[in-house]
Amino acid sequence: MPLDENQGSRMSLLLFYFLAFLLLWEWLRPLHNFSDTKHTGFFILFIGLTFLLTFFRVKWYVTVPFCILFTLISIHILFYDGSIFNVSWISSFLQDVFMNIGFIKSGNWNEMIPSFRTLLFFVLLWLLVYLLHYWVIYQRKILFFFIMTVAYITILDTFTPYDATYAVIRIVLIGFFMLGLLYMDRIKIMERLSFKKAHILKWFLPLTVFVIGSAAFGLAAPKSDPNWPDPVPFLKKVTNHDQVSAQESKIGYGNHDESLGGPFQEDDTPVFTWQGKKRSYFRVETKDTYTGKGWVETDVGTSYQLTGGLVENLWFDQRVSTENETARVKVNKLYGYNHVMYPIGAAKIKSKQSVLLEMNGNTEQISPVSEQSGKVRNMGNYTVAYKSPVYKLNELREVKVKKSREENKFDERYMQLPDTLPVRVRNLARELTQNKDNMYDKAKAIEDYLGSNEFAYETENVSIPKNGQDYVDQFLFETKLGYCDNFSSAMVVLLRSAGIPSRWVKGYTSGEYKEAGNNNGRIYEVTNNNAHSWVEVYFPGQGWVTFEPTKGFTNPAEFTSSFSQSNKEGKDGDSSRNTSEDRGEKSKPQQQKEQQKKQQPSVDEKPSAAKESISPAWYAAAAAALLAALGLYAARSKWIPMLVAVKLKRRTDNEVFFEAYDALLRQLKRKGKGIQKGETLRDYAAKIDAAYESEEMSKLTHRYERALYRNDDSAALWNDSKELWENLIKRR
Repeated sequence: MPLDENQGSRMSLLLFYFLAFLLLWEWLRPLHNFSDTKHTGFFILFIGLTFLLTFFRVKWYVTVPFCILFTLISIHILFYDGSIFNVSWISSFLQDVFMNIGFIKSGNWNEMIPSFRTLLFFVLLWLLVYLLHYWVIYQRKILFFFIMTVAYITILDTFTPYDATYAVIRIVLIGFFMLGLLYMDRIKIMERLSFKKAHILKWFLPLTVFVIGSAAFGLAAPKSDPNWPDPVPFLKKVTNHDQVSAQESKIGYGNHDESLGGPFQEDDTPVFTWQGKKRSYFRVETKDTYTGKGWVETDVGTSYQLTGGLVENLWFDQRVSTENETARVKVNKLYGYNHVMYPIGAAKIKSKQSVLLEMNGNTEQISPVSEQSGKVRNMGNYTVAYKSPVYKLNELREVKVKKSREENKFDERYMQLPDTLPVRVRNLARELTQNKDNMYDKAKAIEDYLGSNEFAYETENVSIPKNGQDYVDQFLFETKLGYCDNFSSAMVVLLRSAGIPSRWVKGYTSGEYKEAGNNNGRIYEVTNNNAHSWVEVYFPGQGWVTFEPTKGFTNPAEFTSSFSQSNKEGKDGDSSRNTSEDRGEKSKPQQQKEQQKKQQPSVDEKPSAAKESISPAWYAAAAAALLAALGLYAARSKWIPMLVAVKLKRRTDNEVFFEAYDALLRQLKRKGKGIQKGETLRDYAAKIDAAYESEEMSKLTHRYERALYRNDDSAALWNDSKELWENLIKRR
């Protein structure tokens, strides 16, 4: 429903038009730097007059002739001689127009003459003014045009002589002011509120402090030297992205892990979809032998048939608590491997194909028996019943690292390290774990170290070890950049160096949420980008425990303390509440890496701003920014509901109801009305209704429980509950 401009005051509308005019003006300022356009004053005057005519609501039969007349006069002044009242120039201009239309039809765009291009540019500006009028006055939105303006100016600053240093600051100031003011006006109109001057001042003053403070902080802050002086090689690489270099490959599962490292290209080709109630990693195989360059399986191992699809428990001791789960998998028809992707704890695999399965005793890879292997492209549809482990932290911490080990095949396999491993890797493992007295804390210390700011997730600038160089050593001490293979391999090597048996596991993460599904759980899609590798550590008396060292990924394993079954460490929740969405192997996490190497100036060069003394203005800007941040934090219970309402109330998907209800609970907690331990949702809703003297919370909770427990249509229930939810979350 479009907003009615009549609901806004004339002064506020004039301010919006003025700010829109300033923003559009920024598009015209750089024209003379990268084009033959001169006399931009004609264009600036044109958009200013057009905005004024629109503001005063001049009828179209006045506005159209005026704009046409202004355009013709401007073109005459710029390109034609003689009097404006001489009709002969009109005839000449019309001939030029028809001739240039012919150039357009034939595709000879470069043949168009300047006068015709100017005419087209006036038409374009006229359309832009109309679009801005529609966005600002009817929609009360400017974000898209603001982003486009920033992108336009920054591109010109990069590729043309135009210096956009101050242009960016102007655009940010104008854009942020418009965003804040339009948001306030949009709320006022949609909620039919009447703001007094004091209310407007309370909104405007913090906005002014925030915008000016941010701009001042940005101006005064030290600037590092450019890290990307020449973008042309990057653009060449992007425009030729289908051509993969000899040392660059596409992401996805592969059989060869003997030589790891190097960059890759992302690939979102679907591998399989699965349906279930609990997210989990899907194993394919494990590797036990680290060569210094990658992973191999030195012992081929014997395979044994899975009678009736039953899988022997190879992973957990009986004392480990488990929860029965089911995953229904549907493999893409084009997937070229016939192995089974399964969660740890698999108990039974039931395929819709008449396929007999076998498991390799060493790699734990499950695939069709050798007699059928060549006849099966992939597993198609199958169901995995599995026991999801719940590890108790207090029991894991009771396991000590053996100081001396007897020679046995198990330790030989999972404590193996190459003789060529550099001593500094073993020393690092000892330093990280020497203050820990149990196996879990030692493993956790290594996992936390790899997840620290010492390391960064990177997929492009990833080195390949040189001859004689160890893959893990290079990652730990030289590059500190890499993806999952780097992190997981490094953790296994460090664990083994610390006397902890461990192994390297490869497969897929749980992928991305696709749709709500039914009683069998939600549906997720796994692509080649979700190929991944991680670590499993062996705890005597407990079994194999999953660890996730890769920066930006979340461990799917569930840990509890003996005091609270709800205290879970590293649990991967459902997609609507998961704070670190699974990404694929070698796909970029949500946080982009920061450049860590800066170009060093020569002796004769002037020191960079980062090395100069910081001016008092910088401290003043920092203080203003801090005060603004404190003010925003103190008033969070007032502005957060508005942001949440705008974000959620227009969504219609199946997940929005659950997100909205969680947001409401958090807002009530901020007001001191949080849910108590052991209190049911219905009791809590009754308490809230008593406090607000209404029945809204109970009605909303009843619908929420229908969506959560009865799997009723959550989108339809949300559509019926929006008003209830909005009244509650915005209530003072």
